[in-house]
Amino acid sequence: MRAFLAIPLPAKLCEELAAVGRGILGLRSQKAGTIHLTLRFLGEVLDPEPVAAAAAEVAARHAPFDVSLVGVGAFPDQRRPRVVWVGLGEGAGAAASLAKDLDDAVAALGFPREERPWTAHITLGRFRDRPPKPPQFDPRRELGRARADRIILFRSVLTPEGALHEAFREMSLLGGT
Repeated sequence: MRAFLAIPLPAKLCEELAAVGRGILGLRSQKAGTIHLTLRFLGEVLDPEPVAAAAAEVAARHAPFDVSLVGVGAFPDQRRPRVVWVGLGEGAGAAASLAKDLDDAVAALGFPREERPWTAHITLGRFRDRPPKPPQFDPRRELGRARADRIILFRSVLTPEGALHEAFREMSLLGGT
């Protein structure tokens, strides 16, 4: 199965973020049901049980934390946007620590380490083609808050209409309790 580890966001917040994406001309925006904070993309996973067990051990060591969604930007940059994202303000450090520990845990299972540094972001959508005039993004725009209290091992199924994400296993952040 194609899989990734992520922090889910409240449905109402996902609807609001999806609306932001739909408001950007030419952007193939994410559907609300596919919006999340990816901590570690895994790719093809033959046996998800060891991954779930390793992620549960990591989750048990991390406490829940609050995140604030701040700023809209683009990868690779604003002049050549391909992916439009929302960044994290509060909670970015805790999310980065969690992502690093998950990367270490799955590397111990034989998954290659991430080559690029992890960047806290929530994808709003992708441009199929470069827009004729790059949109202007607000790096200070406040888009909401959420409580990160669990991670989910998601199965991702690619369809002609886009990816479908199904929760395989959910693990609570316990903070060592």
